[in-house]
Amino acid sequence: MNKNTIEIIDFSLSTTNNNSTAIINGLKNLFVYLIHQNNLEVGQKDTFLKVLAEKNLPMLDMAKQFAIHLINNFSDEVVQELSAIQTEGLGFKNMLDNEELVDFVEMELVDPTTTYRKWEFGKFAIEHFINDIHNTELEKIKSDNEIGFEEFVELFASNLDTQTTKLDNQEKLFLIVVLRHKLSKNKLNITTYDVVGSSVQRNLLGMSLRMGILKNSFRESLSLAIKNQNRKGPKR
Repeated sequence: MNKNTIEIIDFSLSTTNNNSTAIINGLKNLFVYLIHQNNLEVGQKDTFLKVLAEKNLPMLDMAKQFAIHLINNFSDEVVQELSAIQTEGLGFKNMLDNEELVDFVEMELVDPTTTYRKWEFGKFAIEHFINDIHNTELEKIKSDNEIGFEEFVELFASNLDTQTTKLDNQEKLFLIVVLRHKLSKNKLNITTYDVVGSSVQRNLLGMSLRMGILKNSFRESLSLAIKNQNRKGPKR
């Protein structure tokens, strides 16, 4: 689609852009809820709905951005299908009671993200993290041909185990793949991104709440790896 989806979808509700924007916001929140709901206890679901609607948390926002990416690439046929769904007067929480809308979001957004586009979601999450940390040292090591790729990754991984705040295995995996992604010039194999996609989908809320810890661990482990590598000097 050449035009922004928000501008061209006719929801048959109002001529104002505010209404269309509200529906798009509802769709992306519904998408995030549906991909993460199986990882929530029954008593956590209402709280998670409230968080989605009212808070800006890092990985939840990343997932919402991915939803917008998918929505903006809807075919005209899919746009027409969405336009035909009755959404008038629905708040975000009430959207869960609209079976037709939930089915649409599951088919057009959730199913692709949890199957054949899961690798894309994983890569999207990695790049979102990298763009958010703004680390100049990361840019330096990317262009340093004297650094052995595997050796440097091993140094970085070992430093993750020495952090004051302990990381779980999924968090370590994510940070290691972030580094590998950057060092490989964004060209890891799809299977690796797919694994990250699965992990992030399961841990969206937890990673959001621990994002400060993840960023600090990444920066400190990277800095230590660079110092250790520099002590060894250039390879002969």
